[in-house]
Amino acid sequence: MSNLVAPTKPTVELARTLGAVMRACNTESPLQGDDPRFLDLAEGRGDHATERLIRRLRKTERGELLHAAFVGHRGAGKTTEIQRVLRDVADLYLPVYIEATLEMDSIRIEVEDLLLNIAIAVEAEMRRIGKELPQELLERVEGWFAEKVRTTRWAHGLGADVVTGAEGKLAAPFVASLFAQARTLLKYESEYRTEVKQVLKQYPGTLLQSVNDILDAAHERLDGRSLLVVIDNLDRYEPTVIDELLVATSDRIRRLRCCLLLTPPVSLLLQPKSARLDDRYACFDLFTVRLRKPEQRYDEFDAGAPGRDLLEQALGKRIDVGVMIPEKEARDRLIAASGGAIRELLELTSLSAEFARGDVILEADVEKALAYKKQRMRDQINVNDWWPALRDIAETKQVTADPRSLNLLFYRFVFKYNGEGWYDIHPLIAELKELRR
Repeated sequence: MSNLVAPTKPTVELARTLGAVMRACNTESPLQGDDPRFLDLAEGRGDHATERLIRRLRKTERGELLHAAFVGHRGAGKTTEIQRVLRDVADLYLPVYIEATLEMDSIRIEVEDLLLNIAIAVEAEMRRIGKELPQELLERVEGWFAEKVRTTRWAHGLGADVVTGAEGKLAAPFVASLFAQARTLLKYESEYRTEVKQVLKQYPGTLLQSVNDILDAAHERLDGRSLLVVIDNLDRYEPTVIDELLVATSDRIRRLRCCLLLTPPVSLLLQPKSARLDDRYACFDLFTVRLRKPEQRYDEFDAGAPGRDLLEQALGKRIDVGVMIPEKEARDRLIAASGGAIRELLELTSLSAEFARGDVILEADVEKALAYKKQRMRDQINVNDWWPALRDIAETKQVTADPRSLNLLFYRFVFKYNGEGWYDIHPLIAELKELRR
């Protein structure tokens, strides 16, 4: 008989107070692949994008490169689904996960930023798992970098000893040395950043080759596994910024010798700028959970679809639904008002807990929260003149040539659903009298 004990899965205590509900519905921290709060929503989405991506990765032979885009509106649950992908392919890939808005400039990023961050993240992950990269390689890469930026005012400010190291060798560990300091420099606007970037732009091929050398060295130490670099949160940038990064300069990104998973804004798939996104990357679309048919009212549910029950189950993974939202009418109202977007459901539930006067969330509390949300949405629609585009989408169930349609997707005022691929406005917007004018 084996003495081995199966590892216990992490558990979560269901929220049974209003404060605990607000904490449990926090959307700032995406769920990890083994989180007990995770629920597979594929049947409700109807796209099976995650499963297709997993199959594609598992069928990719070592040495073959898959550069993929995981596309969907903000709040669709892409990050959580990505964590599931990383869990399910862990036997074949070493994941290197980078949150773009945290590790780089949150407004604008360029190829140089991305390459430096990939190099830093890969080296750090290899060191974390006890498979350090050759010191000679790291010194050579940073030595080249130090030589090129030597004449910049930033390098002069650091001092010659930091730039060149003792006797021309780098004295500090890789992640704490010049290369890592440059990453910090490029993350924040400063008088030196533009100068350093201009220097790097003069040597695009050499910088790319240096990063590829690091990727190659990492692969040699992975015992048959491959690198899978994930660049998340790219959908939080303006589409023009990501178009320039991933599409206009895609020749450099696609020459990276590792598998890549990117999360560009959905608008780049719908309205290409420099070139078609799906001509450059394998694209996987993540839809919103469908609650109703296009012809049904916004507060109705399709009895033959699993969406409504799936979202209640997802909520039940975080809170004791029967205790904290005892009225079925209140639960139905929250789920229908979310439009099928899991982030919307969690945020509306948290807001309802905030408005609750008693110890649980009642239908009256939900209505107060939704009224507050509708007021905020109305103001945003008014100042951006989005009513015409919203009316068109509500009528046709499709996005239109109106450029405001893409803004509506970005701000989760419009969702894309499965089946034949139809769109619709946020259910709460349908309740605003301005839409009916």
